[in-house]
Amino acid sequence: MSASSSASSSAPAAGSGAPLLQMLLGASVISSSAVFVRWVDIGPGASAFWRMGLAAIILLLLLGQPWRRERLRLWRPQPRVLGLVMLSAVFMAFDLWMWHRSIVYVGVGLSTLLANFQVFVLAGAGALFLGERAGWKLWVGLSLGLVGLALLLAPGWEHMDARFRLGVFFGLAAALAYGGFLLAFRAAQARRGDTPNEALQWWLCLGCVLVLGLTVPLGGESMWPQSAHDWLILAAYAAIAQVLGWLVIGRAMPLLPAGIVGLCLLLQPLLAYVWDVLIFHKRLGGLELLGIGLSLAGIFLGLARGDQPLFARKPR
Repeated sequence: MSASSSASSSAPAAGSGAPLLQMLLGASVISSSAVFVRWVDIGPGASAFWRMGLAAIILLLLLGQPWRRERLRLWRPQPRVLGLVMLSAVFMAFDLWMWHRSIVYVGVGLSTLLANFQVFVLAGAGALFLGERAGWKLWVGLSLGLVGLALLLAPGWEHMDARFRLGVFFGLAAALAYGGFLLAFRAAQARRGDTPNEALQWWLCLGCVLVLGLTVPLGGESMWPQSAHDWLILAAYAAIAQVLGWLVIGRAMPLLPAGIVGLCLLLQPLLAYVWDVLIFHKRLGGLELLGIGLSLAGIFLGLARGDQPLFARKPR
């Protein structure tokens, strides 16, 4: 994840060529997340642990030695802010734990699409607890998303094995956990004061490492990669998907209108399906393509609804 600021529909569009290219690059980069999970020969929970652990190390190397005395104060959030970051880390850890399993069980494309249904979790929480207006875009988007998902799953559901069905459940549960993460992390960002967003990201990674380090061994997974090949993939996963993609997106997002941001973010689930077809030889029929298209249209409406800012509405 990256520190990202809010991008409202009133953000300036003029002169936005460079931010737009950055946004497209960032969304394309993070679309590779699920590919790394499929490539590495390690358990799904363990790969989540190393994604966050290696990212924490990379952030320390990139962000200017925060342990130095003149920077240490800025890298220590207030206790309330730190508590919110740790709460968001709990949500994020369980999100990754479930999403990684969904990737293994149902594939790169579908798992990423399912996880992006978090936009509807956020919208529901905003309407119920934050007084946000839902608007027609949300209801139309939710309807399109559900119809698209039904087209993807319903025709062959009775023939799908228990592992595939569990993967669908994990994908939707990951969307729910990710919505909780975004709500908690937004609250931390709103109260961060002088603490850099990058510092919150580092504490988030550290919190996820602590939660996953305690929970992953309980599932019987080995925590340690067994080959240099796996270490290389995990390092690339952390550097590309967790650090690079979100540093780029976090800088570009505040400079673009909400509709443009929403459209760019659709690249992640769309390209995840492209990688699934090109790399893992996933076959898609006409009904599946229609379901994917309707789901992406619904997610876009959920991202770009109304005039509400796209507060840290980050894909993976």
